[in-house]
Amino acid sequence: MKWISSAMLLAALGCGLSASRATAQQAGDPQTFDDMRARMAQQDMEIRRLQEQMAGMQQGTPAAPAAYAPGDGTQPPAAAVWQGPQGAVVGSDLHASASFKDGLFLWIDSPNHDFTMHIGEWTQLDNVYWHQTPGAFEGNPTKRTVAPTGQAAGPNIGGIGELEDAEYFRRIRPFLEGTFWETGEYRLILALENNTLNTAGLDEFWVGETKVPVVGSVRVGHVKDPMGLEGDMTSSSRCMTFMERSSYSEAIELNQNFLTGLWLGNSYLDDRVSWQAAVARADNTSSTGVFIGDGQAAVQGRITCLPIYEDEGRQLLHLGLSTGWRNGAASGIPGTADHIFQLRARPELRDDDPGGSGLATADTNRMIDTEGIAAKEQYIMGLEALYIRGPFSLQAEYGWNWVDDAYGILHNGATKVAAIPTQDYSFNGGYVQLAYTLTGENRAYDKRLGTLARYYYGSSGPYEKAWFTRDADGNLIWTRGAWEIAARYSYVDLNSGTGASRVNGGIMNGTSLALNWYLNNNLNVMFDWVYDQRYDLPDGAVGNATVPGHTSGFGIELQFQL
Repeated sequence: MKWISSAMLLAALGCGLSASRATAQQAGDPQTFDDMRARMAQQDMEIRRLQEQMAGMQQGTPAAPAAYAPGDGTQPPAAAVWQGPQGAVVGSDLHASASFKDGLFLWIDSPNHDFTMHIGEWTQLDNVYWHQTPGAFEGNPTKRTVAPTGQAAGPNIGGIGELEDAEYFRRIRPFLEGTFWETGEYRLILALENNTLNTAGLDEFWVGETKVPVVGSVRVGHVKDPMGLEGDMTSSSRCMTFMERSSYSEAIELNQNFLTGLWLGNSYLDDRVSWQAAVARADNTSSTGVFIGDGQAAVQGRITCLPIYEDEGRQLLHLGLSTGWRNGAASGIPGTADHIFQLRARPELRDDDPGGSGLATADTNRMIDTEGIAAKEQYIMGLEALYIRGPFSLQAEYGWNWVDDAYGILHNGATKVAAIPTQDYSFNGGYVQLAYTLTGENRAYDKRLGTLARYYYGSSGPYEKAWFTRDADGNLIWTRGAWEIAARYSYVDLNSGTGASRVNGGIMNGTSLALNWYLNNNLNVMFDWVYDQRYDLPDGAVGNATVPGHTSGFGIELQFQL
């Protein structure tokens, strides 16, 4: 770049000297010594001015305005302007072009990339089919208004209800995302899958700035919670290996993939070390961006590193650690200041759209549940590991959730907190999953954020796009797309404490198998079989016990994205 800049400088000087010489000859000025010395002084000033401008262009910093003297042909001084890496003034060219970049929907871009916009959407249509332990486990649960026999807390009494075969739109997410004035960024995603029930919500919905000194990036709004590695946690529901997240993410990580507040993040060492942090409040209800309450807050942080990163991510080792603090949610009991903490998980396949939709046949009951614990505060810590070697990937997480200074239990159907001796509880869980792409592609990874990429195989998609059609001569032609097989084992333990103070939320383990077909960048189909079992639950007196059992489900999901 330096020789190009030097050439540009010499060309500019040559033009300036030629212009000066031509002007002098046209005016018929005498070539006296004084005239030549004056012209040389003027040219020396011009050289210094051009050098300052070239330096500013090389460094991407505002160039000093040219000296101004009335009548010399220069312009009056103006406010300093930001110049991008190529030396163009940001916002100087506001024309735009549009394209279907990588086969995705409309991308709009200004010539110098000062402003960009991607208009898109993704839709997931699910079909699920269920089997579960017959008998009492299929019975409708009864909300627990009293403690389990000899213990402090546990899931609802009885079974979990009958899981129904179902078809529903799991997600409908239109969005706008892009940049503005080069350093600004935004992502505005609506969750419209329940719009017929008047319960539209938010996915990511924030605005921010990049290239902020020291901090890096700043975002404000409905942001991703910097916790966890599964697709729908720190990345996107578009890049999930299975139709649903593991019970670990739902129980230990509180099913809390979004927060509303301030998000910060940066990366170092060629993006091989990254961190993110958030100071925020959890939504009162699922993904609404709404919070109403006194004194409730959340702090969450995450750090990741890449000890191995080769062949542009085709081989990598990711390690991560997240930790956070919460001070709970208001109990909702008038006249009390109790803050409540609750950990729970449902089967790792859904039959509702989403949980809490209000459909009469939807089953939102949980397999395991601590009930509400009245306490002072909560701490979360999670460990992450991801190894990618070509088409093979190994992914695992394990974590702990500590509820400290607990003093009472708010039963699922009770209206007041039942006192217990002050104590601390500890819950834990994790998962491990293996995946192999039969057609050779590797999973994509976002180095800057230390997360899985939002497009499963990157923006370019499968090596070959799937076709089944006829050519110009009427012959059948076909290609395969990308095919992946995957397996996952999960485990969560919501039992802690002893005797009459024991929280007996239950233990749940699950096995999931998947076959995924990626036809192209836009369309993929997932086939999942999921088996979940719950055990080590409250027993004892008839009418006060929780029934153990298992669920097994088969699901098909069609995902289309733009």
